[in-house]
Amino acid sequence: MSEPRTLLVIAGEFPPLKTIGRIRTVKFVDQLRQHGWRSIVITLKPSGTEPNYDPSLMAEIVDGVEVVRVPIRNREDEIANAVKRLLGRKPAAPAVSAGTSSGAAVAVPAPVATAASGGLMDHAHAMTRWVLRSFVDVPDDFRLWADEALKVARKLCAERHIDAVYTTLPPFSSMFVGHALRRETGLPWIADYRDLWYGDVLREWVPDWRKKIELRMERRLLREADVIVTVSEPKTAYMQRLHPELKARWETLTNGYDTELYGERKRTRPFTGETIEFVYTGRLFKNRRGHAFAEALGRLHRSDPALAARARVRILGGVEPAIRKRYDQILAEYGIAHLYDFAGDVSYAEAMDAQVNCDYLLLIVDTGETSDGVIPGKLFEYVSVRRPIFALCDPGATQQIIERARLGKAVPAESVEACEAMLREWLARPVPQTVDSDDAYLAQFDRKAISARLASLLDEVVAGTTEGRT
Repeated sequence: MSEPRTLLVIAGEFPPLKTIGRIRTVKFVDQLRQHGWRSIVITLKPSGTEPNYDPSLMAEIVDGVEVVRVPIRNREDEIANAVKRLLGRKPAAPAVSAGTSSGAAVAVPAPVATAASGGLMDHAHAMTRWVLRSFVDVPDDFRLWADEALKVARKLCAERHIDAVYTTLPPFSSMFVGHALRRETGLPWIADYRDLWYGDVLREWVPDWRKKIELRMERRLLREADVIVTVSEPKTAYMQRLHPELKARWETLTNGYDTELYGERKRTRPFTGETIEFVYTGRLFKNRRGHAFAEALGRLHRSDPALAARARVRILGGVEPAIRKRYDQILAEYGIAHLYDFAGDVSYAEAMDAQVNCDYLLLIVDTGETSDGVIPGKLFEYVSVRRPIFALCDPGATQQIIERARLGKAVPAESVEACEAMLREWLARPVPQTVDSDDAYLAQFDRKAISARLASLLDEVVAGTTEGRT
């Protein structure tokens, strides 16, 4: 039997940080072992104070996967503390981490002490944050981390036998690591887009002038890529239209579901029909809101209060303040605050228990120009639990999968009218105790099958690169 090949993985999202993006990578590096590939993962070094830190997730990393953790530096924090030292003040406590738009962890500086609220230091701090966010931290605030990760990666490539490099995005700064290693070592580089960089629905906040800069940056970096992977056919097609001049091989490897994910976890909540529980597990931020569902329930409460009273909505995960404020307005306007439970961040085990015990899984998908290609990793987590899915998503890949697989139904993400009609129907009918899913169709999304395709892709790319060198 031939010696295993080694894949160097650059992944900002990895256990013990509880992000949906971690699952794709942690499963790949596990299942690739069955196909002759071992992995070395370069990832973040968490502080343990992150809101998405869950130490139990370390159990997801199987024996044999080597993990190298690189601390994340925060430029804003360093500048603030340098100014404090100049002024003779005590530096701030080390930064803690919070979720980025991609769900990854990013350092957040402690606030700068000010002589008075709204004073000069406060203004300077706000200006510094704006300058860094707008002009320096491009494409994201992982640039300093990527620089340090590259140093570690160079050392590994010099000391170990590495066969290929795999970067998974976001964070998009990981691209700089893959680009540099491809140029310096000649190793094949696979760039895996879990989310789009240019044109992503969660990056609509980026001003047009900077989008143009980032597009040129992305194009320059991808010239070195051997393979560009996305998670849906619409995203692959979009990227091909965006970068028609690239010579890289294009591949689509969707996220997948894991048949063993929930193990022996069983439902303990009986199907009494007294209350009908909708559960959403995950963060709500930027273009992922779900306000249409709340407003639809509010309208139903006005027209048919007895029917609406059967509903309970549980949101398990962080909610961006602006989104929560709008929720509070809707719930107060319609008098349905008692039907909603915002549980905040919970452990992964608690989230899984809630999914197993719910009546319906609520899926809230990002809206925006490229939302037709969005297939959230959360969808496949929901597939594993096999409860009916009530999805708020624009027409596209996610809707097609849900309805083709008979997993549930979808309504346009921001259509209150469509949501109200479907909600009325679902609350009036008996709750299905099982899902009559099309398992033959879903087999293509089994993570083991997708990992096997990735292994074959890696084998082909390495063989092609080796032949090119001879």
